[in-house]
Parts: sequence; C-alpha cells; structure tokens
Amino acid sequence: MSSSSPSACPPTAPAPAPHRRAAGLAAAAERCVRSAARALSDSGDGRLAVAAKGRFDPVTDADTAVERYLSEALRSAVPGSAVVGEEGGGHPGTSGVTWYVDPIDGTGNFLRGLPFACISVGAAVQGRLVAGCVYDVFRDECFTGGPGLPLRTGSESGTVARPPATEGAPTPLVLTDVPLPGRAGERELAFFADLLDRAEVRRVYSTALALAWVAAGRADAACNLGVHPWDVAGGAALVRSAGGVYTPIGAPPEPEGAQQEPLPPELAPGFTATAAGSRSRGFGRWLTARVEDLAEPEEAAPDAQGTAGN
Repeated sequence: MSSSSPSACPPTAPAPAPHRRAAGLAAAAERCVRSAARALSDSGDGRLAVAAKGRFDPVTDADTAVERYLSEALRSAVPGSAVVGEEGGGHPGTSGVTWYVDPIDGTGNFLRGLPFACISVGAAVQGRLVAGCVYDVFRDECFTGGPGLPLRTGSESGTVARPPATEGAPTPLVLTDVPLPGRAGERELAFFADLLDRAEVRRVYSTALALAWVAAGRADAACNLGVHPWDVAGGAALVRSAGGVYTPIGAPPEPEGAQQEPLPPELAPGFTATAAGSRSRGFGRWLTARVEDLAEPEEAAPDAQGTAGN
C-alpha cells in the first residue's frame, strides 16, 4: 500500500430519513473502497509477504494494509462509526453505525494472481444491515447498493459488463465453496453430488464476489457455510438491493471486541442467496433446505459417545 492519506473520503452528514442515511452510507463505502483500491494498485512492486492464519487461510501484508486504510477512511467519512475487520483492525464507535470490512476477500486467489478477489464493506445501523459495496480488484468493477436502494455496477473507466442471459440457460448456475478444504466429510460430499445433479457449479473462493455476481444476475444462486460477518455483510446487502433472496443459516456470533451493537441476522455462519426471478426462487427453496440440513450438527454414533480422552 502507498502511504497516501484516505482524505478522499469526506465526512458524510447523516440524513434523518433512514433511506437517505442508507444511501449516504453506501456512497461513503464506495468512495472509500475505490480509494483503497487505487492505493493498493499503486503500492510497491507487486511482491507480497504471506503468513498463514490456518492450514487453508493465508493472509498477506496487502490484507492488513488495506484494512488499516479502510478503517481510517470509513471512520473519517462517518465520525463515530465502529469498524469490524477480518484482520483484527477493529475500532469501537458511538454513532450506531458499524462497518464490516473484508480487505481482500479471496486472498488465496489474489496472492496467486487468479482473478477472483475483491474488497468488501457492509454497513449496519443499530444492528440492521443497510448498505454494501464490493469492488472486484482485477476487473475494476464496483457493486453498490442495499435493501431499498438500487443496485449500481460499473467501473471508473466506464466499462460496462455485458448483461447476463441466465434466463436462457437450461440449468441454474450455483457458486459455492462447499465442501470447504479440509472439511470434506461424507455429508458435504453427498450435498455436492446432489448439487451437481441439479445445477452447474462454480467454486470461486471469494464469498463477497459470489454474492455480488448473484445480485447482478450472473449466477442463479450461491451458498456457503463457515463464513464470518465480514465475508457476507457487503454481498448480502447487494443481493437484497437487487430483489434477490438472502437467507441466513445459523445464529450470528455474539458481539465482541469493537462490535458493540447486535449483529444483523444476515451475518450468520451460513447462507443461501438466490437472484431475482421465478426459476431462482424455486431452486432456492430446495437449496436452502439442503444447506440447513447440512448445517445441523451430525449426531454422534452410540458407540462413540463418552469416549473423549480415552
């Protein structure tokens, strides 16, 4: 990241009407995300310092730098707001506004140069998700919106993607990372086999980008388990902005650290999302039922109970 200041995000005076306030937060998120993306593009020589948070969970110095930049920029744009970030860069707030920041969603793709990664920001007001912004760092494409707000897509260069033609496709297209690496049990593999019998499947490894593509109508549905609030906050707002259906699965985690307001229900550890349209709704009901079953803990076999510590 370059050392440029996030001053490109001027303060946003909150309007009294909730709809206008949501629109202001969406605009602030887009300005700050675009500014962070420019700083990321202008930084260094392309080399990344990489560390491992887990066996399949890398983090780079770009992740931490973008989160630090966005944290400062968003709190400058909306004074008193809180920030909850993936890389631990949280800040408590006093205004009732909370930003959920994933500085680079799809880090594994990003560090390898695979073009499936994005910057994602979601905004909640007193526990209600109201706006989101997802920026595709490889394609210079930005998706912005929120419940009750229009979905906006486009790039600073003016390039507009070809409108999707999903209604003419013979089967639904689903974006999912289930089974997750290292978690491919019998139930997950059976779910994946059922899904392949009913739909085309793509594995993107960027939940926020998958949700943005569902919102834009490029995929019929998406689903994942084992997600965190920053993975889904921005994308969930976009799906609802476009008239799609976003269904959280499981209970959101309890507030901790910089998170002072209750978490919006959308920020559960699992979800299904379907695009607007009758075909997506019918398929979405089947998909949601299957993912809810998969999210239920597997009952221990009788002969395996009480053996811990043996």
